[in-house]
Amino acid sequence: MASALTKYLEFHGHDGPDKVGAFHRDLAIPDRALRIGDATQMLYRSNKLNPTTLEDEGWIEYFHDHSRGVGAYRCDAAAAQAPGRIAVVPAWIRRVRELTWLGKCLGYSYRDGDGRHEVKATEPLPELYCIPSGRALLVIQGKRHLLAMMWGGQLRVEDRGIVH
Repeated sequence: MASALTKYLEFHGHDGPDKVGAFHRDLAIPDRALRIGDATQMLYRSNKLNPTTLEDEGWIEYFHDHSRGVGAYRCDAAAAQAPGRIAVVPAWIRRVRELTWLGKCLGYSYRDGDGRHEVKATEPLPELYCIPSGRALLVIQGKRHLLAMMWGGQLRVEDRGIVH
């Protein structure tokens, strides 16, 4: 848990999380996911300290524009019927044993051959996590269902937020 906690402290700027816990036993990172397109934006709400001033400004909504090379992947039950192409989830993502909580996922967008698409989250909002290296994002509902992932390109999570 040390590497997930280290990433949490780096990203949030707080002394530590309010709680640390386990995911539901049904949660698993699959071997394959449906590539739905190029990730273009992530929207999330976080209570991290302002990375510039280090002030606690409460819960703030952020958006991150992804650079080229970041893929968007669906992992939910409906993904099997959705258009796209099946991709192998890299071992460096599948093998993680801990995740770092970033905040609440408000939605994300991606681009495919038909244009730009927005996926808007609904209540109860799923949570946004990253792997301890910060090189992949995971959208998880109820600590039980992996809905989507983003990885590739220059994607990473740092103290200033999700960057590229």
